[in-house]
Amino acid sequence: MSVIVTGDDVALPITLKKDNAVFAIDAGATVKASLISADRTAVLIAPVTCSNVAIGTDWPNSLVVVEFSSAETSAITTAGTALIEIQVDDGGKNTWFVSVDIEIGTIE
Repeated sequence: MSVIVTGDDVALPITLKKDNAVFAIDAGATVKASLISADRTAVLIAPVTCSNVAIGTDWPNSLVVVEFSSAETSAITTAGTALIEIQVDDGGKNTWFVSVDIEIGTIE
């Protein structure tokens, strides 16, 4: 499970799968990600757009990099498990959920 430390800039590489296999994400697709509570009742970080040119990204092999800024992660006040919700829209929308661990950072 990936870890998000509050106050840090985050770049999490995540490989999405369909039927347990990688797939090609079209370069023109819209890929968005947000951080939500584990029970899916609260949005902790509003949706951000993922770039197909972010360092480490490999959309032809369904690898996206979700990036949250330190300002966004600083607003999180509770440690524990959360979910990254990722939606790919390449003519039809598909959504994935990935568990992450949130740790409260103490160094400013």
